Amino acid sequence: MSHDTADIIVGRIVGVHGIRGQVKVYSDCRPRESLFQYCQFIARSEGRPELQLQLLRGQATGKGLIAAFHGINDRDQAMTLSGYTLSIRREQLPPTRNGEYYWADLIGLRVENRQGITLGRVAELFETGSNDVVAVRADDTNEEILIPFIRPHYIENIDLASGVMQVDWEPQWSQVTEDDR
Repeated sequence: MSHDTADIIVGRIVGVHGIRGQVKVYSDCRPRESLFQYCQFIARSEGRPELQLQLLRGQATGKGLIAAFHGINDRDQAMTLSGYTLSIRREQLPPTRNGEYYWADLIGLRVENRQGITLGRVAELFETGSNDVVAVRADDTNEEILIPFIRPHYIENIDLASGVMQVDWEPQWSQVTEDDR
């Protein structure tokens, strides 16, 4: 697989809140508040030093999440964190039950249809109002196929050990090029 399995991105710092060092956080976790079950984060941002952040407290407010970290005590310090992604070590994740997967484990899987045709690799997953969607990008082009993550209707089998997701999907059903996004 093509992704690093040591760290899992669980959110990002998107702004500051108030004057006491709190930050606004976007959570990739579901439910979003489950981000706060983790206490230790690895914070990364392109061209900036990696940080180790320890959560003091976190809370949901309206549509967003607010977090306070040890050692971040005023608005100026909080502003320096804006734009950092928050990751955790893989071993911090609770184990999945049979048939459950973390999205991070699916990124990079080879996607094959019933006829054995390789459609590409899982590039990303995202939520829509009705169901999650798997974006499959062809290895040799910018073509992308969007497949509803509906099991077992479209997503028939996921084999993490062999790195393959088997789908009931024809390549021509929904191709999107990078220019269409």
